[in-house]
Amino acid sequence: MFSKRWSGLLGFVLVLTLSISALAEDKKEAQILELKQTVDELKAELIVLQRQVRTMQESMDRNSGQLNTLITQIVDNVNAIRQGQSRVAEGAMSAVNEVNGLGERLSATNQRIDKLSEQLADLKKTVENLPKLPTFTQITPGNPDQLFAAAYGDYSRGNYDLAISEFRQYVETYPSSEMADNAQYWIGETLFAKGRFAEAVTEFDKVITIFAKGDKVPAARFKKALALSELGQSDLARAEFQALLKLYPKSNEAVLAKQRLDGGQ
Repeated sequence: MFSKRWSGLLGFVLVLTLSISALAEDKKEAQILELKQTVDELKAELIVLQRQVRTMQESMDRNSGQLNTLITQIVDNVNAIRQGQSRVAEGAMSAVNEVNGLGERLSATNQRIDKLSEQLADLKKTVENLPKLPTFTQITPGNPDQLFAAAYGDYSRGNYDLAISEFRQYVETYPSSEMADNAQYWIGETLFAKGRFAEAVTEFDKVITIFAKGDKVPAARFKKALALSELGQSDLARAEFQALLKLYPKSNEAVLAKQRLDGGQ
């Protein structure tokens, strides 16, 4: 009787143990499946995270390239601005030097002008102190010097008509004297002063032809050229200046003629 009970109890325990083992095994498998599922989910999340990280890295790479390009452009612009500032500074310095040089030249010019003004004032004073030309109320016949002086004195005082008359009288009365060519020249000079340029040309031509060996020929040619220029005969005036340069290259009038030609006469 007792043995049957223990046998029954042992059988019960055995069944119970087996059941418990089966239940434990089932639970273990369930946990394993659950863990496996969790691992799979984590793998999936890891893949998603890896893609996100790669995307972010690519984005950062692009942004980094754009940023580097922008930095390079900024650096280039800064260098360009610095170079521009350098050129502006050099230009400003050059301008300052030019202004200083111009100021020095202007100062030197002003000094020369002041000196010329002083010389002009001295010359004016000297002219004012010159003895006045004598006025002849009556010319002594047979006195060529007195006649010439009277004619020149009337010219200096602006008595042009009277001066012309007296110079003509001198040339006609003393054609072979040393001052005859001078008197003839001053006839042309007086007509030039009156603006009678065509007549002046005729009188200067007489100096050139009648008194060809006289010392007033260069002056007569020069004033003849000026008279022709006043008459609008520029080609003839230029030819006269050129002839003066060729025939009397060392005369003072040649220097003046060259200046006229260089100036476009």
